[in-house]
Amino acid sequence: MKNYALMSLLLVVLFSCKKDAVAEKEEEKIVIENQKEAQTEAAATVVNVTPSTVLDATFWSGIQTMLQTNHVDVVFADGTYNITSTITLSNIGSATKRLQLKANTVGAAVLTGSIAKLMSLNNCQNILIHRLKFTGTVSEYALVIQRSPNITVAYCRFEDMPNLYYGAVGAHYSTSNNIIIRQNQFSNIGVGSTAHMIYGAFGVKRLKVIENTFTDCSGSFIRFRGDNSTHGVVYGNTFNSTGTYMVNGTGVNPIFVEVPVFNDVNPGDETFGTSFMVTKNNFNYATVGNQSTRFALAFHHSGFNPTGRTHLISVADAATLGNGTVAEKRAIMSSKLGLDGAKILYGGNNNVNLSTHVVYRCWEAYGATAPWTGVVSISSAVTSTGLATTYDEAFVFYDDLY
Repeated sequence: MKNYALMSLLLVVLFSCKKDAVAEKEEEKIVIENQKEAQTEAAATVVNVTPSTVLDATFWSGIQTMLQTNHVDVVFADGTYNITSTITLSNIGSATKRLQLKANTVGAAVLTGSIAKLMSLNNCQNILIHRLKFTGTVSEYALVIQRSPNITVAYCRFEDMPNLYYGAVGAHYSTSNNIIIRQNQFSNIGVGSTAHMIYGAFGVKRLKVIENTFTDCSGSFIRFRGDNSTHGVVYGNTFNSTGTYMVNGTGVNPIFVEVPVFNDVNPGDETFGTSFMVTKNNFNYATVGNQSTRFALAFHHSGFNPTGRTHLISVADAATLGNGTVAEKRAIMSSKLGLDGAKILYGGNNNVNLSTHVVYRCWEAYGATAPWTGVVSISSAVTSTGLATTYDEAFVFYDDLY
């Protein structure tokens, strides 16, 4: 017994030492990251703005000139910025000098307005949007990023925008490569099923959604729309659908992560992206409200078949997708849908009131006739290995491909 007790004590001590070492290493990493960020900020040219500053093309042209020689921090003073004309950055940024648009306190600089878009980035690069709050009766996007690589949105707030038709954040086109949306809070977004908290579309690459909190959206929370929008990461987020967000008088529980294509021409011109990683998320659905769309990850098709693919699958193919072996399911996914089950990485998520994880859904639309419409689970045909297990791994996931 004495030997057993001694061995147990030794194991406890060893485990404790190992745990302390891991904690110390993690703390050291955080300190190093904070030091690097502080050094960059200390070296930056600081431009202070207030709610009365005119943020027009002349202002941003001056910022671009500064970026030729130094990092630049545009610091938004605390207060409410009533935006009457979209804050537009066009051809702004430097590959080697970072531009940061920031508030000193999370959510203390509030951008609001009754316009289509609060902020727009087009043909920009290497920009960090940090700690700003977006809210109000905006009709299209709070923030839209187009043709702009290496953009990060961190510690921002996107709250109470019930009139949005498209999204709180939009990231569009293939040159919008490596868009990082991390550690933000989104809540109460959208007027209907067309609205999303994050809307990636038209070939966006490496849109990475990491450690955000999402609560109540009228449409799917995150959308990676077709035209080969691909290599998306959804890691460590918390998704909350309360079932009390009302659309047309009905409480909604939309899809959390959706990969759709909408083919309104014949043949269709949108195809699925096929490489996604969805892991370590908390998926929380309510037991009230609509219960028919409680899916963590859905591949959705509407309209005509694109060239070389048969998204409008037969009844027999749908049955095989639902009940076949993994090999049989993957064969249909590959040959008909252009999806590779080995590249759809899904697992390690926590689920509340969620029993259907990964699905394929097909609708008739735009005059196309579908042999089969409905929803079928493809959960067993995706891959649960090779997932990121840390924030750092998620942050650089797929980077070796570009």
